Amino acid sequence: MTSGHTARRLTDVSRAAELLALVHAAFGALEIQPPSSVLKETAAGFAARLASETCFVIESDSRLIASVFCIRQGDALYIGRLAVAPEWRGKRLATALIDAAKEEARRIGAKHIILKVRVALASNVVLFRRHGFAIVAEETQAGYPAPTSYVMELRLG
Repeated sequence: MTSGHTARRLTDVSRAAELLALVHAAFGALEIQPPSSVLKETAAGFAARLASETCFVIESDSRLIASVFCIRQGDALYIGRLAVAPEWRGKRLATALIDAAKEEARRIGAKHIILKVRVALASNVVLFRRHGFAIVAEETQAGYPAPTSYVMELRLG
């Protein structure tokens, strides 16, 4: 069961600044160290992403409230920059975006979906596990003594 909101593909590069503002609001609200590198990205960078990657969004009253980027990497679909506006969290929008990514992976014939999630974001790890993802690796960012991120994978049947 999803939120009742439908994820759709966004290709309109003129909305890159709006998309960037959504992602910055979502990631800026997270208390993680080090801060996400997405906070250094620009509208021009997001416009380039929209031209080269698949982006799914959810809107409310024509305003972007959730998004995720997807890109093929070999036989996998990598998903990243999953963002839900802080005031929209807890309404199953992330589930709708993950479901859209799963459909995209099947459409392109990917054998699995991969993503990275911060260790500190335990609720996100739980969310992805609920969707069938498993932790397959840990990564430690430079200057940190312990793992900061998990690599998670969902094998498609």
